[in-house]
Amino acid sequence: MIDVNQIVSSLERNYILKLLKEGKRIDGRGLFEFREIKITTNFSPKAEGSADVFLGDTRVMCGIKYDIGKPYSDNPDQGVVTVMSEYVPIASPMFESGPPREDSIQLARVVDRGIRHTNCVDNKKLCIEPFKAVYILFVDCYMMDYFGNLTDAAAIAAIAALLSAKIPGAKWEDDEAIWDGTINPITIHEIPLSITFGRIGETIFTDPNLSEELIMDGSIAFAVDEKKQITSIQKYGSATWTVDEIMEISQKAIEIADDLRKKLNLRQYVRK
Repeated sequence: MIDVNQIVSSLERNYILKLLKEGKRIDGRGLFEFREIKITTNFSPKAEGSADVFLGDTRVMCGIKYDIGKPYSDNPDQGVVTVMSEYVPIASPMFESGPPREDSIQLARVVDRGIRHTNCVDNKKLCIEPFKAVYILFVDCYMMDYFGNLTDAAAIAAIAALLSAKIPGAKWEDDEAIWDGTINPITIHEIPLSITFGRIGETIFTDPNLSEELIMDGSIAFAVDEKKQITSIQKYGSATWTVDEIMEISQKAIEIADDLRKKLNLRQYVRK
């Protein structure tokens, strides 16, 4: 959770708390209702794939680039997917220019785990020649407007960008990788989604907006794959969660992810 100096007035805070106790939200949503999600892909002609995602007013752009390099020694026949996130200063008065923020690095790791632990990308198909050359995919996420819940928005942007991406095919010849004349989509096996729950007092809710995020005690994000399995969990803040609460909201995360996946139909963004 972002360390902020912005102050929410006691009047607004008390109003938010009152609504939450009544099962309502300051923006009119139910406790477990997501804001509207809008997705545009392939907006960047310079990227192999790209996605522009709005989660309510929160906006995340993601671009896919690639390089060819040597594989890791423990996975000599697998390509590499690496995630980066950047908090663009114009996204919020709370973001400043300079070295990567700690929460920016953490966000990239959370999105990366969601992709990696679900076997989202077929890394073996990113291999050009075992031990010699593989594709290295760079998933670059840019936080353009911050109005709460960057984690879920970035996760959607990363997956949509990967689905929309195409990279040149290559073959190994004369001890080097050369273009084989084809342009191919990236093979995606699973479409993970991140579902974040916020907590204020005893009230738990999904997709916190900015006002809620600034006053909440903490949050927890679940990565859920298409097989309805939770593949990673990330806890933020000082809030404590009982085992029963974790079990209950993990099941809720699976239900919400399944519903969102049907509504978003992310595979429509695969570039032919």
